[in-house]
Amino acid sequence: MYPLLTRSTAHATSRPVQFTQQSRQSARRAPQLFHRQRKASYYFEAGRHTSLSLRLLLSQLREQKVAGHHRRTKDYLCMSMDNLLASIRPGIDDDAQSRQYFIALLRMHLSYLTDDEIKQLHDELKDAQFACNIVETIIDDEVYRDYGFSNGPPHSFNRTLMRTTDFFNFLEDLKVSSLESRTKFLDLDFSVSIRDALHSSFSEWNHSNKTMGDLHHSLFLIAKVLDFPIALHEIIIKSLVSKSTTVAAGQNSIFIDGRMVNAVMSESKGVLLSELLRDLLELLLTQKLFGIAAPPDKLTCAQRQQLYAAMAQIYANAPSSSGKDLKNCARAVLKYAADFGEIKIQPTTGVALGHAWIAPSLSLVPDKRKNHTDLGHRFMHSGFHLEPGNSQIREWPAHFMSAKENEETYPDQYAWPVRVPVDSIRLQAAAREVRHEWESLGLPYRFIGTEPEMRATGCRVTVWEAVQRGMTDDALTLFQHYNGGLPEPESPTELWQRFQGLMQWIEDLSTD
Repeated sequence: MYPLLTRSTAHATSRPVQFTQQSRQSARRAPQLFHRQRKASYYFEAGRHTSLSLRLLLSQLREQKVAGHHRRTKDYLCMSMDNLLASIRPGIDDDAQSRQYFIALLRMHLSYLTDDEIKQLHDELKDAQFACNIVETIIDDEVYRDYGFSNGPPHSFNRTLMRTTDFFNFLEDLKVSSLESRTKFLDLDFSVSIRDALHSSFSEWNHSNKTMGDLHHSLFLIAKVLDFPIALHEIIIKSLVSKSTTVAAGQNSIFIDGRMVNAVMSESKGVLLSELLRDLLELLLTQKLFGIAAPPDKLTCAQRQQLYAAMAQIYANAPSSSGKDLKNCARAVLKYAADFGEIKIQPTTGVALGHAWIAPSLSLVPDKRKNHTDLGHRFMHSGFHLEPGNSQIREWPAHFMSAKENEETYPDQYAWPVRVPVDSIRLQAAAREVRHEWESLGLPYRFIGTEPEMRATGCRVTVWEAVQRGMTDDALTLFQHYNGGLPEPESPTELWQRFQGLMQWIEDLSTD
């Protein structure tokens, strides 16, 4: 996605500047979801990714001690918030309805932050003198709206959705209504045991003959640690009614969608198994926390917040590691830490999907100058709707940006650098290799697929692949151990989080 940030007239400064964001669009009614039914392996929750982007920046601000780094992070937080506000302007013809929908969307995108995080967000933005004047220009010329042209300048009007005072008042109100801080939904030892079970399940599956019995064994490891009793004959393959998950629970039984089972059994790397484990973990945690067996889209907002907080707590743990081999690998990798390269991230906020790239060699975007292909629909919660539903999924021809194009579209001041355990020269070589391979195969740009076996092919996937290809054997051993049992990142923000966690774990491991 081309970034909203770079469409503004912002310039790098020592502190954030005020933005007046405008959109010029024909008036429309409140957004409606597609009604055609289509199942998918898991649905993308835009609000969770927005909140995660802001949470990672707030975490950086708490940890940074160097004034220059702190100032840059605060500037980036302001730009990310401005990006969020700019991306969710509804453009509805009715003034009151457009403002109400804007506020509801903003509330949804911040709903996964705790009260402490909302307070920190408020205080950091105040201290940074964050200012906003969110305006949308609505064209209400009926001829222009119907036919795309008019005999004279189309009639339009400006509408102000939010000013600075309104924004900070909104955060004050949101803090009052948000959930209390939820740093420990699960006992630490319990969350560690679940993470270890995910890792063991993934590892044993990859070393098995990949039969139905092996699949049962891998799933049983997760069910056992969460006290859900299942026997061999009690994994039932069937078509599920729910569109937001691939698993469901019965009386001492686990139902798995047949399409997902077929995809898992025919896939060699275990990527889809990790996604199936995620769905199973989600289901069993829902039973553990709330005593019900509901899919994610049937939970209340508060229940979804608690569920995802618990899952985040589990995923934040590295799998237990004993023995000297991994420690020796960590020490060998960190000997060359001064030469490590970095990837660049523009996080997922609001409707903007964000971007991930390796400058100057690898920056993949959809070529929207060419025709797209409609792939069907996927059940997801997009950034422009208040509830999940069926969304149209498209793919475009891929366009790899030149270094000049990339700098013009994603300037350094709008890029968040993330260090990775790969020599910078090797990283650039791997990035060029991935680019050449993508181009030779003619792969399209696809942020997300519509079927379990339809993999994403967007920017984050190219970066994820290039980093692995550039790793030494020691670094790759650590990478595979750390990520065993975890689903691949599904947004640039999750890519950032995963590599940040990997780097911290390697450093901690080397000093044990």
